[in-house]
Amino acid sequence: MAIQVIPVPDIGGAEDVDVIEICVALGDSIEAEQSLIVLESDKASMEVPSPLSGKVVSLKINEGDKVSEGDVFVELEVGEAGTDKSPAAAPPVEQPAPAAESAAPENPAAASESGSAGLTASELPVSVPDIGGAEAVDVIEVCVSEGDEISEGDSLIVLESDKASMEVPSPAGGKVLRLTVAEGDKVSEGQRRARSAERGKPTKSTPAPPCVNSPVSWVSILVR
Repeated sequence: MAIQVIPVPDIGGAEDVDVIEICVALGDSIEAEQSLIVLESDKASMEVPSPLSGKVVSLKINEGDKVSEGDVFVELEVGEAGTDKSPAAAPPVEQPAPAAESAAPENPAAASESGSAGLTASELPVSVPDIGGAEAVDVIEVCVSEGDEISEGDSLIVLESDKASMEVPSPAGGKVLRLTVAEGDKVSEGQRRARSAERGKPTKSTPAPPCVNSPVSWVSILVR
C-alpha cells in the first residue's frame, strides 16, 4: 500500500476558489472518478473527482476554505497498482452554479436503447481544448446536430479568436445526444461543451463520464 497525495487540478487559472462541499470523510473507501470536493468560483461550480481508487487517510481542507490549482487537499491510501496514476489526469467537472437540484437522466431513450441491445452505454463530455489561454472565444460554426452519428476526429464546432480560427474535433465516435451551444456563443478553455457516446470501449485517454447528472456541456456523445 502507498499514500498518494491529490492536488487541486487545473481550474482555469482561478485562485482562492471557495470549497463549498466536501464529499468524502476520513476512512472512506472511494472509487476512481468519485467526487471528492465541490468548488465554486465567480463563474461556475465544479466537482473535483478522484483520479484513482483508495481509502481517505487525510483531509487537509474544510468547507469554506479557499484553494488554488496545485494545493494538496486529500491523501489516499492506494494499492501499488494505483501509484503510477497521475492525480492531474482527472479534470474538474463543471456544473451551473445555481441549479443542481433538478437532476434527471439526460437521455432515457438512449439508456433504454443500450439496455435492449445488451451493451453498456456511457456519455462522454468534451471540453474546449487548449486555445492559447484565450477566453470568451467566438463560436462561428456548429458542425453537428442532435442525433447525428459521428466518427472520431469529426469537427464539432469552429472557434475564432482575434488571432486564428480552429476546429474542435470529437475525441470519439458515437451519437450526439445534446447540443447547448450555438453560433455566436462564446466559450473558454476547459468548458464542457460536448457529450458523446462512443461505439466500443473508451480508450484510456477518453475522460470518464462525470459523476453529476447535469453538467454544463455543449455536446453529448453516447458511448456504447
